[in-house]
Amino acid sequence: MRKSILIMKSLVVIAALSIVSCNTDDGIQCPDALTGDLSATETEFSGSYKLVAMEADEAIDLTEDNTDNPMTDVFAQYTACDRDLVYKFMSNRNLEYLQGYSAVDCTNKLTFPGTWNLIGNDLTLVANCSSQRIMIEKSAEGDKFSYDAILHFRDVNGASKTIKVKFTFDKTVNVQPV
Repeated sequence: MRKSILIMKSLVVIAALSIVSCNTDDGIQCPDALTGDLSATETEFSGSYKLVAMEADEAIDLTEDNTDNPMTDVFAQYTACDRDLVYKFMSNRNLEYLQGYSAVDCTNKLTFPGTWNLIGNDLTLVANCSSQRIMIEKSAEGDKFSYDAILHFRDVNGASKTIKVKFTFDKTVNVQPV
């Protein structure tokens, strides 16, 4: 459970989309949904992308396995359900973020609907009364993207660390179980 919460906090995009909420009574103005036809670049980018890597620039031990084994591969230290993250960038500009839907027996499934746009390497997501901009790196083949985030972790010994992590997503045709 702690790791599930940590990965949600770790994903800068989703944290920004899930922390802020609003209703018509609180006076907060929610950003408008992104609209309009997709550009040629956006059409090429659209599709489903599955999280395949989380690489830290400093080793950390997040596993409670009674072994001191810090590593930079943060992805390997999470359960299949926690690693099961998919963005669906649809051709009608809608966005769907899914966690725990492809891996087997996940009990904490999450879904965030929204909208998106991509201008150059600037990916903007609007969902849950929030807007988030991410500078991404796209592969030359157009089959993956990644972004860096500075995250706060608590290792197995309780020490707090601030570490830069690169998140990498692969474009998929059919998302298979982790």
